[in-house]
Amino acid sequence: MKNSQEKNSYHHGDLKRALLDASVKILKEEGYKALSLRKAATSAGVSQSAPYRHYPDLESLYADIAEEGFRMLAEKQKKLRAKYKKRPLLLFRESGVSYVEFALENPDLFRIMYGNQIESHLKYDSLIKTEDETFQIIVEIIRDCQKAGLIPEGNAEKAATSAWTMAHGVAVLLSGQQMMFRSIEIKQARKITKDLIQFLYTGLKA
Repeated sequence: MKNSQEKNSYHHGDLKRALLDASVKILKEEGYKALSLRKAATSAGVSQSAPYRHYPDLESLYADIAEEGFRMLAEKQKKLRAKYKKRPLLLFRESGVSYVEFALENPDLFRIMYGNQIESHLKYDSLIKTEDETFQIIVEIIRDCQKAGLIPEGNAEKAATSAWTMAHGVAVLLSGQQMMFRSIEIKQARKITKDLIQFLYTGLKA
């Protein structure tokens, strides 16, 4: 019965989705070190050989997981942009806070998105495309602020890069409780991020 179900799932193109969902679940519950193609197969309820239909090695699975992470992050940012479309400054702040929260809520997924588990993202065209699309949402948020006269007109891509870099640095330091954040409880992350984004906004406005 199991073989029949597996074959049917593969026929309908669901095997890859099942493996990806299983992998994300393993990351959430056990951490990235627990993930393997064999474990993903077991969790998805398919044979040990099934993952190799889509993934020649673990890195290729990591690439799809990273893409899924960027897709999830983009969806969060899109919802924020819709929610605060008439309040661009609040949107700017909340987008940074949301980024840090995403990292803290999904630490092992975040690690795969940005860590060295994938030797070069350039090997995976779909991943690069999704990363670029996610970044463009931040660019549009910056442009929203420019159009509202909250920050000067200028290179929105550079401003977005500054915003993303700062939020990412805060996320990494907070999640690892490193450097100046080593004695800070994670629950304080939202206020800390708000304060730092205010500093960034002040700099962009100048």
